[in-house]
Amino acid sequence: MEKEQLLTQTMAFLLCTTPETTLGRLLGLCLASKVDAKRSGKGPLEFAEELFEHPEEIFSWIIEVVDSDDLYSLEEMVALSEMDLKDPEKFMKALLDEMTVLDTQGL
Repeated sequence: MEKEQLLTQTMAFLLCTTPETTLGRLLGLCLASKVDAKRSGKGPLEFAEELFEHPEEIFSWIIEVVDSDDLYSLEEMVALSEMDLKDPEKFMKALLDEMTVLDTQGL
């Protein structure tokens, strides 16, 4: 996929949610983190697919994503603190429920 097309689709998807939602909080962490595929052995798409294939492993997933570039930023810590992860199953259920009803307005 051409980078401009990918950016356009990504921006359009982001415009369908807000930072206050469960999805928005997860996306906030994604924006704060930078995956280094050379260091981690996985690319961004692989990380994203893994979360949805194994939502019960969100804690391990977060650790792996944040650690993937071997840098720990204040932005990552703030994004993590904004995610309600006391009950990871509840967080992922809320996320998946939001995805089911998300109005992507024809994307």
